[in-house]
Amino acid sequence: MTLLLAMIAVTFPYIGLGFGIDLGPWHADAPVADWAAAALLPLGLWSARRQAWTPPGANAYGLLLVVGWVSAWLGPDSLAALHELFRKTAFCGVAYGLALAAVVRAMPSTDRLRAALLLGVGSCAAVSLATSLGRIAAGDTLWFQSIAGLTNNHKTLAVALAPTLPLLWTWERDRWTRGVVGLAAVAIAASLSRTAWIAVAAGAVYLVHAGGQPLARRRWVLPAVVVGGFLLATYGPLLTGSLAQLDALRSRQSLDRRAWALFIDHPLLGASPGASVRHEMQTFPDYRVNHVEAHGVIQKVGAEYGILGLGAYGTAVYAAARSVLQGAHAARLWPAFVSLHVNLLLSTEAFTQTHWAILGLVLGLAGR
Repeated sequence: MTLLLAMIAVTFPYIGLGFGIDLGPWHADAPVADWAAAALLPLGLWSARRQAWTPPGANAYGLLLVVGWVSAWLGPDSLAALHELFRKTAFCGVAYGLALAAVVRAMPSTDRLRAALLLGVGSCAAVSLATSLGRIAAGDTLWFQSIAGLTNNHKTLAVALAPTLPLLWTWERDRWTRGVVGLAAVAIAASLSRTAWIAVAAGAVYLVHAGGQPLARRRWVLPAVVVGGFLLATYGPLLTGSLAQLDALRSRQSLDRRAWALFIDHPLLGASPGASVRHEMQTFPDYRVNHVEAHGVIQKVGAEYGILGLGAYGTAVYAAARSVLQGAHAARLWPAFVSLHVNLLLSTEAFTQTHWAILGLVLGLAGR
């Protein structure tokens, strides 16, 4: 069990680090973190049953899966949609949100888990920073860069790291934690991932004090940070005049137009799971984002699961938020929970291990 938890904690940032196996006529290919979570699944389900525990929002998340199931059968490519539903939406919810959380909740001590997460965050920060320095030295400062064998976009590492900073900082603030969090902060800054910057800032308002109180006690601070960050991320390219950033902005606009078109065509149940990637746009310049994932959880869920799916997903997140806030460790875990979900508003991580591995840890720690 400890080895599997360590594998998840060390490899969760790397979507491209994986392998495949042949199971009869079916070829199964997944990231290492997902393989480890799948291996942990039987123990996690047994642990949840022994504790008589279900994750907060489980019924609402189950409704999301039902909506996805119906939408998949009504869509034009049912098999691909069902694969997306079970492989991503259902797997992440069960393997991380239920099984991983149940195991963490029942652990007698979390010292080794924290050490593994420190190792994972520290090594990822080192990789991210090293590649960013190389990218900047090569004159590609504002452009994205793939990292062979790890990710097709270096910014995904920064996005994965962002919620771990408030989590580690509030877990136990020894010298190792200070060093790892400091290194990760520098790596995120050098990545130039605006999504990661906003997520870090959202978590930091609970940790930075002014007048003896966290900045978040002023109710306008968090909305100002998030909205201001979104505005700067959106209109910053217009101010800088960077062609690379303007190109990225136009790509996001195309992605949002596609999500809106799918939602308008299928408002109740959505266009089916995975439709954001499968649906091809024909008009210039929007067709260039074909086969690119929706950037934002609202766009993703709205386009693929419709109004019913958005309601179910929102209810599940609300229930999880209440459980964290009402738990014994609310002050320690709430900053990470906020950072995790602000992260989703601009990223592609809604149903991947980069989001769910840390969410599973947070839910498990909240129940201890």
